Amino acid sequence: MNRILRVLVLIVIGSFVVLMSGCSSMNRPYIDFDGIGFSVQFGGLNKRSDPVRHVQGGARMILAYDPQNRSIKGHVENTTDQTLKRVRVKVRLSNGVKFGPTRAVDLPPRTTQEIKFAEIDGDFAGWTAHVEVGGSED
Repeated sequence: MNRILRVLVLIVIGSFVVLMSGCSSMNRPYIDFDGIGFSVQFGGLNKRSDPVRHVQGGARMILAYDPQNRSIKGHVENTTDQTLKRVRVKVRLSNGVKFGPTRAVDLPPRTTQEIKFAEIDGDFAGWTAHVEVGGSED
């Protein structure tokens, strides 16, 4: 029985490793399984020109770099029928600069909040971002 259990665990772990190796954030920053999405952060940062999509706890975030204004902007949307508490967004650039978290807001059902980070000084090759729901830190 223990041997069968070990084999099953190894199969599950191996499958997970294979799945994740093909889904680095450099290649596919977002995976969607029947409306439940998540950002895969294992493989590094997205290219500067690639948008970042991330879903957490019913909050769907889409951000993109705007080279004309040298800023990152987009939105976060509540995809649920309940108010999401303390929704906030964080961004990290390849040059080590971090933006956020944004001010935590309660997001009513089916509403969207625009997000814009200040003008970016300096150059960067890639970036990543994520949305958080709940929590008590500011």
